[in-house]
Amino acid sequence: MKNKLDNIKTFARTKSKKFYNSIKYYPISRHIHTNFGNKENLIKYNHSRTTGPEPCVCHAPLRSLYFDMKGNITACCFNRVHIFGKYPQKNIKEIIYNEKREFLQKELCRQNFMYGCQHCHKLIEAQNFEGVEAKLYDNLKDQGNIPSEMVFELDNTCNLACEMCHEGFSSTIAKLKGIEIPAHPYDADFLAQLKEFIPHLKIAKFLGGEPFLINIYYQIWDLILELNPNCKIHLQTNGTVFNEKIESYLRKGRFYIGVSIDSLRKENYEKIRRNANFDKVMENLYRFAEIAKQRNTFINISVCPMIQNWEEITEIVDFCNKNSFFVYFNTVYTPGFSLRDADEDFLLKIKDYYKNFKFYTKGIIAKRNLKFFNNLTSQIEDIYNQKEKDSRYEKKRHKWTNSMLKEFMFKKINNDKELLDKIDDVFFNLGEEYSFSDKDLENLEKLKAEDLISALKNEALIELQERIKRFINFGRFSK
Repeated sequence: MKNKLDNIKTFARTKSKKFYNSIKYYPISRHIHTNFGNKENLIKYNHSRTTGPEPCVCHAPLRSLYFDMKGNITACCFNRVHIFGKYPQKNIKEIIYNEKREFLQKELCRQNFMYGCQHCHKLIEAQNFEGVEAKLYDNLKDQGNIPSEMVFELDNTCNLACEMCHEGFSSTIAKLKGIEIPAHPYDADFLAQLKEFIPHLKIAKFLGGEPFLINIYYQIWDLILELNPNCKIHLQTNGTVFNEKIESYLRKGRFYIGVSIDSLRKENYEKIRRNANFDKVMENLYRFAEIAKQRNTFINISVCPMIQNWEEITEIVDFCNKNSFFVYFNTVYTPGFSLRDADEDFLLKIKDYYKNFKFYTKGIIAKRNLKFFNNLTSQIEDIYNQKEKDSRYEKKRHKWTNSMLKEFMFKKINNDKELLDKIDDVFFNLGEEYSFSDKDLENLEKLKAEDLISALKNEALIELQERIKRFINFGRFSK
């Protein structure tokens, strides 16, 4: 009952905030900074936000804290550049009242993503608005400097060696590579410091490694259950671990479980998620789902769309729709796995397949999942369009004759009569036709008249011919 009342309050607060923002910042285009890349995409993103459009593109700096494995504390797990401070050199209170938090917040209210926020910037540019991490902070309560959310990624202890992962997030991979990962710096004093701020939290998130194998997380959960039992606890698990201890925690706290599943085909799943047993994970997934239903929470399936599983993404979305699971798509950057590494033809195939696929979309969750899937499709389409543009930019599709290139050079030197004959000599025997790309034509336009005139006046014919050949082939006129 308590969960339902909280959900109703959140819904009402979101709607009232959206109404307020829609009036205060109308039209949002007046509040968009001109330095943002694609202004139209940022306007579209703002209209997709549940709390309505507003100039501040992200509220993470003052509403959230992210703790990483090395003791670094930032605004979120995607910004590992703009560091507020490091534990234990600084305590939690010093970091919370650090001016670096306020600085980053001000910059994001100017739509400046340059201080480590490029991940969300790229997703907005690609129109994958539902994948933008910044949206998650819109609904968080504004408590001044006191964070409403804390995200813990304190340890890389993990029993899997997933293909697209690396030693930084998996102790198993680190061991296989013979790499020793230093122990995390979080100690008993850290837990003691958390006690002051846990009562103010609305959400606490736990990442890994595998959260259910990380001992300090159980200690933090004990503090939450004692000091703020109504706090939502989100965690991302690989689904391989379930026992009586875990079940007892899930039945006491407000746990929202995300399970990482990249394939529903046993062979491919176990190839991607090395050391995992597909049947066991599915068994555990349904256990998590049963408890979530009893506790009035929900299950989220987190998927890594990759070259290795792109055909199965629609199967996973269908599965989530039929089981009332939310789906979330991660962006994979690992070379050889990332969809960004696919060629144009492959991306076109994926894009067309996704665009033409029809889902079972009955119910709120299914409609929400379709929205996320459509945003993933938009992101793939953006990658495809960029690759096509780059290919066209490099493709030598413009035919120029010898006389056309000479005419271009004549204009560069303002038809200087003293140099016209020399240009004629230079282009004699250079070839009758050339193929130029858009890039080559840009280089031609960038050719400085003074450089060309100086070369014509001071260099021998053979040197000039070699220089022109180099320029035609490589776009470089200088020696």
